[in-house]
Amino acid sequence: MTQQTLAARSAAAAITAICGFGAPTAYAEEPVIGDDNTVVITASRFKEESVRLPTNITIISKEDIERSNATQIAQLLKRVAGIQVSSVSGKTTVSMRGISAEQASNNVLIQVDGRRLNYTDIAAPDLESVLVADIERIEIIQGAASTLYGDQAVAGVINIITHSGKNKESSANLVGGSYGTVQGSLNLNHALSQDWSFLLSANYLETDNYRDHNEREQSQLGLKFHYLTETSDWLFELNTNNEDLNTPGALLESDLDKSTQSRPEFANDYVDTQQGVLRVFGQETIDDNWQYAIDVNYLDSDIESINSFVGFPTTTVNTTDRKQWSVYPRIKGQWQADSGSIDWINGLDYDHAEYAFSLLGRGNEQVVKSVYSQLFVPVSQHTDLELAARYARVEDDLVDFMVYPTGIKLKNSATAYDLGASHQFDKRSKGYVRFSKNYRFAKVDEQSYTADGVVGLEPQTGDSLEVGYEQTLGHGFLKLSVYQLELDDEIFFDPAVTPPPGAFFPGANVNGGRSERLGFIADYQADISSKLTSGINYHYVDAEIKQGEPSSQGSTIPGVSEHTINGWFDWQIDKVANWYLEVNYRGSRYQEGDVANALPKIESHVILSSAINWRWQQLTLGIRVDNLLDKEYIDYAQFGGYYPANGRNGYAKLSYRF
Repeated sequence: MTQQTLAARSAAAAITAICGFGAPTAYAEEPVIGDDNTVVITASRFKEESVRLPTNITIISKEDIERSNATQIAQLLKRVAGIQVSSVSGKTTVSMRGISAEQASNNVLIQVDGRRLNYTDIAAPDLESVLVADIERIEIIQGAASTLYGDQAVAGVINIITHSGKNKESSANLVGGSYGTVQGSLNLNHALSQDWSFLLSANYLETDNYRDHNEREQSQLGLKFHYLTETSDWLFELNTNNEDLNTPGALLESDLDKSTQSRPEFANDYVDTQQGVLRVFGQETIDDNWQYAIDVNYLDSDIESINSFVGFPTTTVNTTDRKQWSVYPRIKGQWQADSGSIDWINGLDYDHAEYAFSLLGRGNEQVVKSVYSQLFVPVSQHTDLELAARYARVEDDLVDFMVYPTGIKLKNSATAYDLGASHQFDKRSKGYVRFSKNYRFAKVDEQSYTADGVVGLEPQTGDSLEVGYEQTLGHGFLKLSVYQLELDDEIFFDPAVTPPPGAFFPGANVNGGRSERLGFIADYQADISSKLTSGINYHYVDAEIKQGEPSSQGSTIPGVSEHTINGWFDWQIDKVANWYLEVNYRGSRYQEGDVANALPKIESHVILSSAINWRWQQLTLGIRVDNLLDKEYIDYAQFGGYYPANGRNGYAKLSYRF
């Protein structure tokens, strides 16, 4: 493949992805099934016992995060069963359920305290904007969640919960390590009165990263005011994130003998981001039967960048401006019956986004309105049914100087529903089955660059079926699940179709027929002794394009590894020290965008990482080394453009709690 072809085929996805960028992790010990203290917010948007939810849920607790000595969310998620993590120039993409990394930002919903990190364009959610030191826990629901969360929640939801202020502990952290990395952070909690508290967080980071011309400087500041009584829970939040990042670009196969280099055409490339977030959250108990909650979120993101391609250097400065605000009111009723609790949740979601990208003269004003309802009914003391439905409408007011220079208005709608059941066989085991109808709307980049003669893309729709079993053992737990995810009119970039008139590269975004993913997840954790805990998980997925263009029909979905295995153990050496060792295997896969399976595969790899922590009263010293054996491998590749993964790297972290 020539350099020109590589650049052309990569351009549609790369322009916005670049400019937007758009563990132990010993996970929380599995509780006894039915433990009333086990709650998750992700799966109901209100606190709900996880035993009632007919789906696969993983919770990464605060203790897990601290014991892992992690400083990046990618380190925490990499070991979760069913998740595949990729990195491009120091930015992380998380995929689930056989969704490729290229499509993950469109099909996996990531939230921080209920606020969407996903954008209305195809840029990946900026996980690096979330400071690990601020995280209280991470809740991961696998499988379609369109009924509760609407657009983009096709393969699952990752909800990152940060400290709210009710945690009275303060902390200071200092990190130093490979690639000239220096990081300092502060979380200061203070009670203003019996009901009011505030939390101030600050972070500063400098690093050169693994590759040349990949320096990063980031500063963050956050302020939260928290009001908490027996019947009220209100949070007022403001945070800013400023980041300057040099982007090294892709390498050709001939460049991989020196994986740290950056090609000369990327010498001027960078992405500078300034972002501000405002959030108000409130939850009130009305009486014994009713409570309501409301989320109001506002994001203002301004990005300046230079984006070159292999063989095509440029010095043109581009700007990307995003403004997103949302209002999510909801109400929950709860009534006690002889067989258990009847829970009924109803809500409205309103999302408004404005987007402008200077390079392509592209702009969009998008409004999404949704209404949803979820009902839990106890059929017996051991069996619960879940019934849920959502209706959503989207309106796009779109301008693109090449395809829609005078503008166009596009309207569409979609529905989703869930039918699920969970059954407790005894106090330590349960089974569940769940069928879900899911959807996602086309993003602005996709709507503005469609095949010749196509005006607007239809919503992508799909069916998801999952059957699972969970067993709490005397020495650990076992989780098993099988799933099928079928997508119709799947939206993706196809390099083989005829582009719109005036296009300067081949291919276009399409509704691509039908695809299917059949998967199996096994997750096992064992307490070998009072001081040694270990675990292993396995994910198998057969992802195939069932119906589409003749060149791609029957092909394996690119970017998806058929096999993923993670293993780990955590040894509490003595009262003050623990040692953690983790191994990650990711199988081979086709390059992103290679729907015809015509390009060489990305080879499989095995990575070993380790951490050790010492704790003395309020002080903790941790050392972590990732890629312990200095394995050379490719983390992401698209159309013959390669992004090498980090070599062996490590750091020391000193933490003080007060």
